[in-house]
Amino acid sequence: MSCCCGCCDHHHHHKESAEHNEKKRNIRLLIWGSLCLIVAFILQKTDPTYKDISWALFSQTDFYTSRAFGAFIIYTAGYLPLFIFIGIEAVEELKEGNIFNENTLMLVATAGAFAINEHPESLFVILFSIIGEMLEEYASNKSRGSIKKLVNNMPLFAHYINTNGKIEEKEPSELQVGDLIEIRPGEKVAVDGKVIKGKSTLDLSSINGESLPRDINENELIYSGSVNLTSVLTIEVIKEFKDSTLSKIMELVEDEESKKANTERFITKFAKVYTPIVLGIAIIVFLLGFGLSSWKWNEGGKDWLYRSLSILLISCPCSLVIAIPITFFSGIGSASKLGILIKGSIALENLSKADTITFDKTGTITKGTFKLLNSVDEEYLKIAASLESKSTHPLSKAITSSYQKQLYDVEDFKNIPGYGIKGVINNKTYIIGNIQLLKDSNVNNIKEEDTPFKVLYLALENGEQIANFIIADEVKDEAEISIQNLKEEGFKTTVMLSGDDEKIVKEIASQVHIDEALGNLLPADKLSNIKQRMNENNRVVFVGDGINDSPSILAADVGVAMGGLGSDAAIEASDIVIMDDNLKKLPEAKHLAKKTLSIAKLIIALSITLKVLFMSLVISGVLGSYAMIVSGISDTGVMLICILIALTLTFYKPKHLKN
Repeated sequence: MSCCCGCCDHHHHHKESAEHNEKKRNIRLLIWGSLCLIVAFILQKTDPTYKDISWALFSQTDFYTSRAFGAFIIYTAGYLPLFIFIGIEAVEELKEGNIFNENTLMLVATAGAFAINEHPESLFVILFSIIGEMLEEYASNKSRGSIKKLVNNMPLFAHYINTNGKIEEKEPSELQVGDLIEIRPGEKVAVDGKVIKGKSTLDLSSINGESLPRDINENELIYSGSVNLTSVLTIEVIKEFKDSTLSKIMELVEDEESKKANTERFITKFAKVYTPIVLGIAIIVFLLGFGLSSWKWNEGGKDWLYRSLSILLISCPCSLVIAIPITFFSGIGSASKLGILIKGSIALENLSKADTITFDKTGTITKGTFKLLNSVDEEYLKIAASLESKSTHPLSKAITSSYQKQLYDVEDFKNIPGYGIKGVINNKTYIIGNIQLLKDSNVNNIKEEDTPFKVLYLALENGEQIANFIIADEVKDEAEISIQNLKEEGFKTTVMLSGDDEKIVKEIASQVHIDEALGNLLPADKLSNIKQRMNENNRVVFVGDGINDSPSILAADVGVAMGGLGSDAAIEASDIVIMDDNLKKLPEAKHLAKKTLSIAKLIIALSITLKVLFMSLVISGVLGSYAMIVSGISDTGVMLICILIALTLTFYKPKHLKN
């Protein structure tokens, strides 16, 4: 185990170090480029003689002593490091077979702008592309990639019973199938096994997400990662550590994380089409024009190069490179104000297109706290609460919280692992627990409740059954309306996947009108269900809150963690975190995602339309010697229009949440 964890930590540390170095480099480039742009622009505009810089000026000796020449040197000093940085990224993309990407067009377009003396434009565009990249990386990578909490949940050792019956401490990875180990109260189960001796209650929350412990008897199977709560157990190992349940969860997290890290960014996909088209148009315009000029440079060739470079200037993707990230981050910013943390543009894009939403039950649809459902005579409730006040079992809280008055004194209290408790009140011996406890205690005329929920039965030992207490995990108040709103926002299928008893899962699903419900699922079963739905061309959202949900959160197109009560592992694995567990924020996030994508599409359509219009004007020659000026103004103008449209999302008003 130590080797595995060490490798994981080393890889994680290396990744964090690389990201930190890249962040520092981007900040340095941004500061340097911005300073050069500001200083050079001031020098150029305050030069009394040379307001505009052109290559023709380099033949004039006076130019070399002017502020304009100083501006040119500073523009160049600011542009070159940025050009090299973008060039390196373009080469990295080339190595992966991605010939046409946003970096390629950025290089050609800014170099073209620099060549036709639009120095501020070329520097400005690259600076903003770096800002966009920094924002994108910050949002999408801040919490991704860490599974430390899951690793920390691994048992450190196991109590191995040797052939002489003596106890030895062993690392879980050293255990073999057939070995016997002892698990004491409060300890984590190291490997999957079968109970050979003992009865106890196990906390399975790390495995199935359920806050309700499960009673375990002899010959039953238990899973690694479970916590033994009450009594000593002896188990026979049935799986080696590497094949055990908790190890498999960690492997699933790592596998799904590596797959999801390869998702392409929105702009990159667009640039694959946009870049070759733009480059092709510029080259064709120059060659056709040069040919029409009889291949004579001074009789038209130079003018056609001028027009081609003007096309590159117009086509420079700053309106997209800048406005699209601003659109997404305006959406992300608006979401954060509502307590919805969205980790990057890919999460928004995928959420907007999702048609299937799957939920864990406990802590997601339900509160994870237990409540008494039925009405019980006050005297019987007082007796039950007095007994349960001595117990630490989660079900006991449902009864004790229902009775807040003075309790009876309890004598000879006894915990009966796997069955319930008993104690003496006013010289009468009462028992409260499951139906088997009543049978073992010679209770007369036992009547079992017909309900899918948990039931505690109160009776007199060797006497009569007194009262029944039906207890259930409390459904969140907003669950039903949230499911309805999700369907209104475009989710065609709603599903609940849970490790709890299937009857309970189906009952709760029917209460909140979820379409499909499956129970008794382990993490691998949930993951398999999600993958099957994705293979059927559904876009799947998974909503969960526990360590056991991490693989499913990562595997789904969009993973959502309920952050108020959610585990750190689930929050780190997710694409979206609902910070206060309010389910109404799910349809709100969906609505905001759809609105964000519609604005992004509008910006793309508007940007391309306007650029094509101005390209046509440049190619036609109607702009004459003003082509370059119009090109610069139109590109900046389109960018500003697109940015203003993107910023409309900062004024987003919630649809499903009432402020």
